[in-house]
Amino acid sequence: MNKKKLLGLCIALALTGCNGSDSSQPEVLKEEHSDSGAGSDNSGESGFPYAEEPILTLDIVKKGLSTSEPIGYYIDLEEAAPTLLVSLSRGEESLELGDPDIYIKYESFPEAGDAPVFDCVSFNSPNSHETCIIDNPQPGRYNILIDAYDDKAVNDATLFATTSLFASSELCADMVQVRIQETMDDEAKKRICDTLIETKARFETVLNDKLSADTGVPVPNDLNEITNINIFASLSNHMSWVEHLWESDNSSGIYFETAPTEWYHDSTILTFNALEWSGGRSVVRSLAHEYVHALDGRYNKEGGYNGDLGWWTEGLAEYVGTYYQRPYQMLLDANQETTYSLSDITTPTISYSSFYDWGTLAVAYMIEQHPGEVKTLIANMRAGEWETVSTQLAEFSTAYEESFKTWRTTTLVDNFKASAQPLTLGEAMPINGRGGWVYSVTLSEETPALTFKTSGGSTNVDLWVSKDSPAHPAIDQVVLCSSTTESSNEESCSIEAPELGTYFVTVGSDFAGADILDLYLTACTGMDCNVDLPAPMSLITPVEPYLPHWPEKGTLGNCNLVETYGRSRQQIEGFTVNNSSDKDIQLYWVNNYSGAQPSSAFQTLAAGETFNADNWVIGDRMMLGDVAGNCLGVAIVNDTDNSFEVDAEFVKDAVSEAPIPVATAEIGSCELLTTYSRQSNNAPEFAVHNQSETPVTLAWVNNSDGSLYYGNYGTLEFGDSYANSNWVVGDRMALMGSDGQCYGVLDLNDSSNIYVIDESLFKE
Repeated sequence: MNKKKLLGLCIALALTGCNGSDSSQPEVLKEEHSDSGAGSDNSGESGFPYAEEPILTLDIVKKGLSTSEPIGYYIDLEEAAPTLLVSLSRGEESLELGDPDIYIKYESFPEAGDAPVFDCVSFNSPNSHETCIIDNPQPGRYNILIDAYDDKAVNDATLFATTSLFASSELCADMVQVRIQETMDDEAKKRICDTLIETKARFETVLNDKLSADTGVPVPNDLNEITNINIFASLSNHMSWVEHLWESDNSSGIYFETAPTEWYHDSTILTFNALEWSGGRSVVRSLAHEYVHALDGRYNKEGGYNGDLGWWTEGLAEYVGTYYQRPYQMLLDANQETTYSLSDITTPTISYSSFYDWGTLAVAYMIEQHPGEVKTLIANMRAGEWETVSTQLAEFSTAYEESFKTWRTTTLVDNFKASAQPLTLGEAMPINGRGGWVYSVTLSEETPALTFKTSGGSTNVDLWVSKDSPAHPAIDQVVLCSSTTESSNEESCSIEAPELGTYFVTVGSDFAGADILDLYLTACTGMDCNVDLPAPMSLITPVEPYLPHWPEKGTLGNCNLVETYGRSRQQIEGFTVNNSSDKDIQLYWVNNYSGAQPSSAFQTLAAGETFNADNWVIGDRMMLGDVAGNCLGVAIVNDTDNSFEVDAEFVKDAVSEAPIPVATAEIGSCELLTTYSRQSNNAPEFAVHNQSETPVTLAWVNNSDGSLYYGNYGTLEFGDSYANSNWVVGDRMALMGSDGQCYGVLDLNDSSNIYVIDESLFKE
């Protein structure tokens, strides 16, 4: 994903050193003197506006910082480290942060203004968290200036510094600063650097002099000579740290490009080791894809991210970084039920999610069929001639629409058939990556049987065997054998008494967004024969994060923890919430992807009762609210202490009477019990409240045939509610009576879905 955000430049000091990581819980200090400015007595002869307590200590959180003037701190490093990270974020009261910026200078004083002086700067937009990272800092003093303004004062901020977040930070090929959270051996780090070098070479091969007059030449005045890549140890670490440091809800890897011609320019990739998605097998998520974004910005396009060219941005990254010379996935994408024209793609009128498949198709078509048009397009993008770009794309899309259709239905098929790679009988072929692969075996001697198998590895693949021409789910042809075991890579096809000739075996992933790792394809002569496979990859159990500003484990935190976060797949036993207060409270699960405050509770915990569960996972968050739905606090499920106490102090501001719920959506008629289309995005604020005396049973309406599925949605009596954040826009829920009578149907929308059942529903 590529998204513009005002982030600050972090200039790497040309220093060396390394250090380990410290996973212990940091201490927390309260900032007592919160409005020290340039006139502070601590400024001394330097004139630097030190705070009254200017010393920062590593891994100790300083809370309650408020100022309307520049204020200074310093930190003394006793030894070299991979990185020094300084962050400024919203505090526990979740007030607007104001518009601070961070400047850091080693063994000297940073300065803001028109001619700033710094080794690292974070210059973000108002009310954004600020994060500065210095690479390979040496021992000594680092002075930190927080530049604040009268009209946008800093309010209740949290300041934090650490050298333990990243275990290593190394410059790869003088072009990428690679920071890695987990400890990796030199060979693993070399593989990451090699991938980046290979990606740049492939980028230049694809966009050669036939497609760009300035191949390998940066856009004029582009200052992003170095791209910073921050690789977190797992998805849960990525989601938690990225939300806190960069205020992004990203869960798949992201690239930020900021003001490439300005002094605060920045080129940053945030990604992670996708252990949760690969069954514990190590793979850096979308590394090549995200790096293509950085190369595209530096060599092809003037300025920062351009939303109108999102299809080009994501399409080029997929074409070069993910599916290079592997047309299986493009052929699959081109044969989806919903198709788009070139104009739909390049205008664009399609959704962002379609940039990945249909954007790839448009980019591939242009590069492979119309290199001259691409050369003109890149020249105009490099010059920042965006109106000319729009005109060119509109004219191109109109002129070549029919050609694009023909290319999708003929050329892509030919490209796929020509992509088969040889497979040697009796040897194991490793398969890693995304999408699909096709191989060929030529049988020149008679044999009783020919067997193809896939085994091991992550996610799920299917297997097809054909003769004389490769098989593909989008091609109508004879398949000799197929193996499509659900949720398994153990696929096998045996052909008895095979004829001499060439056989093709196609291996396809059932989900293009997941990495296939450590999978092996084999072919051998004999019925159900086997080939020895290499030892499988070692599996890694993710170490779950616990960030420095979070509450002590087993202690309820503040409502600013209702945010996006990472959650593991490790279930814990003995998660309890004991309500020792005299007030009823409501329990809610906080959706880790949306981070939105839940609209309805899954349970009421009465005074004196205890909630017990053994199926929550590390990282899960429970919001505790009063009967009116006001947030009181948040419990974070962790690896050691999950016994939480609700006492009188915790509920001191809780209301005792619940308001009557107000509907934001209308209940539809039973004519909606029919087939329908459902979307992929979650339906916001979905809740059903029964304010009638009639019990109502809930059922999901199957979108494919309109039938009812009752599942465990339950029956709502008077005062009961149902809420769930996993339903999607377009989903339908039927409101049913005990005798099977339909009272109404809920048709979930994309704005708000609070439904109230009252007596009017049952009137004829």
